[in-house]
Amino acid sequence: MVLSMNKLSVRIAKEMIDREKELGLLVSEVGKASVVDAGVKALGGFEAGLLVSKICLGGLASVSVTHFTIEDLYLPAVAVSTDHPVEACMASQLAGWRIHVGDFFANGSGPARALARKPKKLFERLGYSEASDEAVLVLETEKLPTEAVVEHISKEAGVKPENLYLVLVSPASIAGSVQVSARIVETGLFKLDTLGFDLRSVRYGFGVCPVAPLQGDALAMAGRTNDMLLYGGITYYLVDYPADSKLKEVVEKAPSSASKDYGKSFTELVKQFGWDFLYKVDPSIFAPAVIAVNNVRTGALFRSGRVNCEVLKKAIGIA
Repeated sequence: MVLSMNKLSVRIAKEMIDREKELGLLVSEVGKASVVDAGVKALGGFEAGLLVSKICLGGLASVSVTHFTIEDLYLPAVAVSTDHPVEACMASQLAGWRIHVGDFFANGSGPARALARKPKKLFERLGYSEASDEAVLVLETEKLPTEAVVEHISKEAGVKPENLYLVLVSPASIAGSVQVSARIVETGLFKLDTLGFDLRSVRYGFGVCPVAPLQGDALAMAGRTNDMLLYGGITYYLVDYPADSKLKEVVEKAPSSASKDYGKSFTELVKQFGWDFLYKVDPSIFAPAVIAVNNVRTGALFRSGRVNCEVLKKAIGIA
């Protein structure tokens, strides 16, 4: 790919810096790196969340606000569209870089992952690589990074600290909730990948997911945001695939409803198990509520799954 996701995302990061007050951000410099707080100490907002989402997607996707109806309730939602689904979602947006320096913890998303090749096996399988003297990383965290964190990330990404941009969001923030819902296309691709589907055949990805209303701390929001994706997220993909029969089998297994634990509310699970809730369910449930796949080679369209209004309403406390 000629386009550099890091170069594209640096433009977005600079736009956020220029619009600091308008977007409710707090911009600072740590260890010569530019740090854009969009939801740790800063208030942030929906517009900030959209820009954070675009950075997560390496600048290769459009992200916009739309609406989602749960019976008699309307929620804001995000719509994601990308002609570069594998690069944008798997090589950039996937939270595949765990940062642990001292007492600082964060999940890293964004194009800097492609420079550091985190995780390495995934990038080898995708056959994707990128070179850039600038890097952008989105950190889901509850703390501000230290100079040691900046040094660690810049070294792993192979860039100078002064050419590094770190964008911060808390899962319990407005922007944090928005950018999780914007992972809807990625969620579907990740599930297809676990089913052994060759992602290199995916040509386009689209998804819509409701944005979880804010509730308490990061743990509570982890439950709600997962419920939005798994029970309300809708996806659509264009693929160029040789075998419709095989494609149909994969699509039938792809939505969250194919899991033996379908119907369990993550909002309730976090109350019972805390962060261990991630290990208390069948991993195959981490998938969109609905997936539709159009094979451009044959014209066939396969669809599976359903939106679960009951679980969604329970998750936001209106059941």
